[in-house]
Amino acid sequence: MTVTGSDEARLREFWNKRYASFTLSESGWFGAGEELNRRIYECKQQALRRSLAALGFDRRGHRSVLDAGCGQGHFARFYRREFPEAAYVGIDISERAVAHLRSSIEDAEFHVADLCQWADPKQRTFDVVQSFEVLHLILDDAVVARAIEALASRLAANGALLVTAALPETTFQPSDYLRYRSRSFWESTLASLRLRIVAERPMYYWLPSGGPANKYLRYAMNRLGPGALYAVDRAALAAGLPRPKSVGIDSRMRLLTVRHR
Repeated sequence: MTVTGSDEARLREFWNKRYASFTLSESGWFGAGEELNRRIYECKQQALRRSLAALGFDRRGHRSVLDAGCGQGHFARFYRREFPEAAYVGIDISERAVAHLRSSIEDAEFHVADLCQWADPKQRTFDVVQSFEVLHLILDDAVVARAIEALASRLAANGALLVTAALPETTFQPSDYLRYRSRSFWESTLASLRLRIVAERPMYYWLPSGGPANKYLRYAMNRLGPGALYAVDRAALAAGLPRPKSVGIDSRMRLLTVRHR
């Protein structure tokens, strides 16, 4: 992530401190627990599989992937397992995370870098550049625009940018470390770079929110455990049920496929 001055220091310090044992709970929703976070990551994988399939990825294809904000390596392992011929490169702002990845994952490449400033020593472009649930952690809109431009500059001629965004009607900042940009921000920023959104895939129904807002239903679902929450989330999303207005913004995250015009 970028960034400039205090924001860069804030993000690097945050992630270096948060990673202790490199569990999903540390890179996912804090306080949700390991099992619920595992289910949340399964939702991300499902959206990613669908997006890659639409791009023509297959298990035998020699494709290249840049994972911007690779964290503790969840998607590095995903690609090694499901697309073993893919050439994977991960970048992350956390030196601690990258040191862990270099020592624990073979046949992948990792760099300490922010999204705006990474200069590939090999000057490569990539078939897929992905960034999962990263850009809303940057507070400065201009910095996010530069990050998108930097990621797009690493795309191969027919490559695709896979990036998550909630796309609310208006931009809002619910805390001093999260900022969700509007659809109009995304569309205008992409248009200025001669890019466009070609697909949007919802990742959740209400799973990151922990279930329904109604306290009685929520109690009942939580008693059944993360597996039941996940099963209902998948069924509701597959059925295209409208989300209640009470569902949190994180549950509205979708995976965008962005390509050159």
